[in-house]
Amino acid sequence: MPYQTDYVLRLVEQLSGLIRRAIEKLGVAGAKEPSEVGGRAIGLALGLDLSVASELSPQSIVALLELGNLDVRVIKLVAEAIEFESKVHWTRGEKTEIRREQASAVRAFERARKHEARSRGVDC
Repeated sequence: MPYQTDYVLRLVEQLSGLIRRAIEKLGVAGAKEPSEVGGRAIGLALGLDLSVASELSPQSIVALLELGNLDVRVIKLVAEAIEFESKVHWTRGEKTEIRREQASAVRAFERARKHEARSRGVDC
């Protein structure tokens, strides 16, 4: 179990670093890097290339997260990365509907996982 905990902590740390770097660069007009960094965070968590992940239905992303048996904190970071990427695209005037739907589905999955963990007495 400690081995799995170490893996989850490393994954959370990597995702956090990617999201933090993307947020820092958000203020740069016209920069593509913020969405690329957010996309790498999403791809890292899902084990997919961003071009594939961005085309998945919200239900498919949730199914991948469920199969990955990820910690609630990682699921939360995935939702934040998708929301962040959506905001970057929105500020450029690009369509963001699918990303917002994906983020909403991941947030619902996060809430369900939190509820499930708490019912087992696990604090998250």
